[in-house]
Amino acid sequence: MRYRNVSLATKISTALIGLLLLAVISSVVAIMSAYRFEAFQETLVVENLASVRAAEELEIALLEQRGYVSSYVLDRGQGDWLERLSRKSSDFDYWLQQARVTARTDTERKLLDRLESVQNAYAEKRDSVVTLFDSGNEEQARKLLLEDVVALYDQSYNLCEEFISINQQLVDDTSAQVRRQVEQVTVIVSATAIFTLVLGTALLWLFFTGVVFPLRRIADDARLFAGNAQNASGDIGSDEMRELGHFVRLLMTNVEESRSDLEQSRSQLAQAEKLAAVGKLAASVAHEIRNPLTSMKMWLYSLRRAVGQNPDLQEKISIVSDETVRLENIVRQFLEFSRPPQMKLSRHPIGELLDKTLELLKYRIEEHNIRVIRQPEPVVPDVLADAEQLKQVLMNLIHNAVEAMEDGGEIRISVEPETRNGEPVLAVRIADNGPGMSSDQYDRAFEPFFTTKSEGTGLGLCIAASIMARHGGGLTLEPSSAGGTECIVTIPTIEGRRYE
Repeated sequence: MRYRNVSLATKISTALIGLLLLAVISSVVAIMSAYRFEAFQETLVVENLASVRAAEELEIALLEQRGYVSSYVLDRGQGDWLERLSRKSSDFDYWLQQARVTARTDTERKLLDRLESVQNAYAEKRDSVVTLFDSGNEEQARKLLLEDVVALYDQSYNLCEEFISINQQLVDDTSAQVRRQVEQVTVIVSATAIFTLVLGTALLWLFFTGVVFPLRRIADDARLFAGNAQNASGDIGSDEMRELGHFVRLLMTNVEESRSDLEQSRSQLAQAEKLAAVGKLAASVAHEIRNPLTSMKMWLYSLRRAVGQNPDLQEKISIVSDETVRLENIVRQFLEFSRPPQMKLSRHPIGELLDKTLELLKYRIEEHNIRVIRQPEPVVPDVLADAEQLKQVLMNLIHNAVEAMEDGGEIRISVEPETRNGEPVLAVRIADNGPGMSSDQYDRAFEPFFTTKSEGTGLGLCIAASIMARHGGGLTLEPSSAGGTECIVTIPTIEGRRYE
């Protein structure tokens, strides 16, 4: 239970630290073993083998001395036997000195002292044999040679053999230490290799169970979430991190879009609540104003007949009549705002609706010296819309552009197919090169009763946006590249239309 509570990072870190420690231990053991092997090799080669060689050369020099006195006696004192004996004695003394140099133990030194003492006695007896022989005491010389000299020689030989045996034992002991050291290093390295294999296997298990397999499950879930369920049951790509990164970015994009849609929905909800409250007020106001207007129109009709042909009175009555008509238009807009008319949907080419709208505004456009530029329209699908209401939106936007340019200007109109939220739409762009709007005006453009015109009601854009929302599209305003304002009307095509 406690193991399950340990985090994956702690588990992997512990395994990695263990592997590092094992690697350090293996390296330290290898370095120490190398130094020890070097020391053993130096002891074996430089010291022990040199000592063995000195002992063997010493024995050889002793063996070579043995026959010269006998040969001198047998040869009746002729030849260079004594001279050759002198040279071999010098060789023996040299190798005896070398043996003392290479001796490392007290046993070796004591044995060499004994050997030197016996050899001195041997040399003395040997010289005595020569002296006796040279003086004519041949029989006594032979007796001394066969008894004392041979016995001393055998002692010297045995001491040399013992010295060689001691050195060979030292070599064997050093070799045994090397073998034990090799066995220890082998055990340590083997144990380290086993622990490394165990920790490496545990680390791989942790990596696959804690990282790779969860990543694959997350990638599968992300693929399903992204709508790619067709390939979800297949094998995941060889690069899980890249695929997961792709899905994470896609998920982040979806989250950002969802957040944007949520903010837009909240804004639309707040706007709808505000519009609902304003709509109730507008309906009440329109109802209260409509009845007095009807009475005013009737009295104006009676007054027009009563005054006859009086020009002054007729002009004043005309002014009042015009204002009454203006009030009626305001009341009508209030009623349209509070109670939108039922949509009558049918299929229409967007180009024909634009042609009819421009035809209706032809004289208004020419009066303000406005030049309308229609961009070449690509082949686009038709829209399913209420023609009259859509024309009302287009007329309102073009009329606003005309009024924004009192001294003449240009209005550019284009239609482009686009994709909004994964659905095909048509974007109708109406851009002018007028004075434009401030950032605050852009923010408040769709608020009811907000207007920048002295005689406007502030309901035109609000009603237009409501109409486009009911068509499943939208209406946005943004600065145009020409310095004025660009209105963008988005309408779902006949294939991808969604409306309430």
